[in-house]
Amino acid sequence: MQDKIYQLLKELTAIGSVSCVEGEVEAAQFIYDYFMKMPYFKSHPEHAGLYAIPGDPLGRTVPYAFIRGNCPKTVVIMGHFDVVGTEDYGEAEPLAFSVGEALERALAAKALPADARADMDSGEWIWGRGVADMKGGLVVNMVLMEGYAEQAMAGELAGSLFFMGVPDEESYSAGMRAGVTLLSEWKAKHGLDLRLLIDPEPCNVTEDGKQVLDIGSVGKTMPVVVVQGVTAHVGSRFNGISPLGILSRIELKTEESLAFTDSFRGEATMPPSWASLRDKKETYDVSIPYRAAGYMTVLSFTTTPDQIMEKLRAISLEAFKEAVDALDALYQGFKPLNKFARKEKIYYEPLVFTFGELKKKLKEEKGEAFETFYRAACGETAEKIALGKVNYQNGTVELMEKVLNFADLKQPLVLLGFAPPYYPAVNSDLIPGREGAGSRIFERAAELSEAQFGQELVMENYAMGISDLSYCAMDHPFDPDAYSDNTPVWGELYNIDFAGIADLNLPCIIYGPMGRGFHQWTERVHKKSLLEVTPKVTAQLIEEQWN
Repeated sequence: MQDKIYQLLKELTAIGSVSCVEGEVEAAQFIYDYFMKMPYFKSHPEHAGLYAIPGDPLGRTVPYAFIRGNCPKTVVIMGHFDVVGTEDYGEAEPLAFSVGEALERALAAKALPADARADMDSGEWIWGRGVADMKGGLVVNMVLMEGYAEQAMAGELAGSLFFMGVPDEESYSAGMRAGVTLLSEWKAKHGLDLRLLIDPEPCNVTEDGKQVLDIGSVGKTMPVVVVQGVTAHVGSRFNGISPLGILSRIELKTEESLAFTDSFRGEATMPPSWASLRDKKETYDVSIPYRAAGYMTVLSFTTTPDQIMEKLRAISLEAFKEAVDALDALYQGFKPLNKFARKEKIYYEPLVFTFGELKKKLKEEKGEAFETFYRAACGETAEKIALGKVNYQNGTVELMEKVLNFADLKQPLVLLGFAPPYYPAVNSDLIPGREGAGSRIFERAAELSEAQFGQELVMENYAMGISDLSYCAMDHPFDPDAYSDNTPVWGELYNIDFAGIADLNLPCIIYGPMGRGFHQWTERVHKKSLLEVTPKVTAQLIEEQWN
């Protein structure tokens, strides 16, 4: 089994399936072909396939395989096969996807960090892009499927197993979002009793050598802020107001605040982080910018998109008022210095819209004219995103600006929306009807790991790196419309099967081999953890769910 895992890892790693490139299509086909060589799937070809991701511009698919055992109790094992880029490998980049001595020699000749040097010298690690994140764990599940398929052919398999490989985890989780629908359909069609989902993302290691097992995953929301000011020549700047002053205040009030931080059982989410903050002037002229925009990441455990939006609305109103007051205070100090400054006061009425509110207002006022405009605008932006001319975030800003232009509002304002991707938070202890499931699974995994291999486990309630676990269950009340109504690019190009997620409500864990250097040129996976510990503990967790 160890030889099979290592050989399959070499073959799958050799496929450069970087997110959002054609290599993802090749990797999916490789996984499907692997299953179709097995006697079980030759006898049951309808139990495996390539599930097309609806509307995917790259034509990507989700390879899946189902093994029916002697009862409907079903464990789902999965994993993503896309990886991040290899630019940081430098001169060793041509070898980044080559597992083995050639890559190791090239890396050993570099100035490795101390911990990586020690690991290289130990000979206990496998190196290469994707070996840890996460083709290592994925091939463990593929090889396990081969063994269970043989048992099923002999009529000796106690329960059922569903395998799913997904692309795009490193970008927008198009694979897992489609996989939700696939899994929900199979559950209904075959009467499956879904018990557990195991996602073999690489596990972190604590300073004292313990391996982390996650029973949930942090939520991620991307609010977008578009600010419109009043433009004026810089020689008459008090005749206008800059959107940058308002936007920068919103940025400071969020990024330097704990207002969005959730805490749970001694764990907490980081404050928001802004990924973009800029004016929208495309060319230079001697005037105040008309608009500015930015977007940020908000991590959460229990806070929902509608709650995030209301917090951001209050902050935006406060920032708007402060910017106006600051401008007026500056003007009052300027008046005694300039005999031509004769205004009594500078004042603008604070105005903050959510995208959903503005869209509803325009529908009511403009009717079919707005509907026609909006369909065309969405189509244009969707085409740009599909062709890679803009990303989802900038496409969202573009669409929000188009709607503002249609609205023809001249006063300064703040418009709030959401951009993809969205990851709902999930914790397997909190799923209605499955309360405490995550802790029980962790306790058993910890017992098995330590007793058989001396490897201690520590439980983390939420994986902070964001993962596809987010689409396995809804663990707290949530209004899907509060998200979709405020997401301008929502539609064929980006959507989430919220009903399918609620239907699954599946306890889920992240348990995979120990790795280091994820997303770095020092990426590596621990040999013993990959080849011995993870396969055995995973198999035992699967079989205990059947029994």
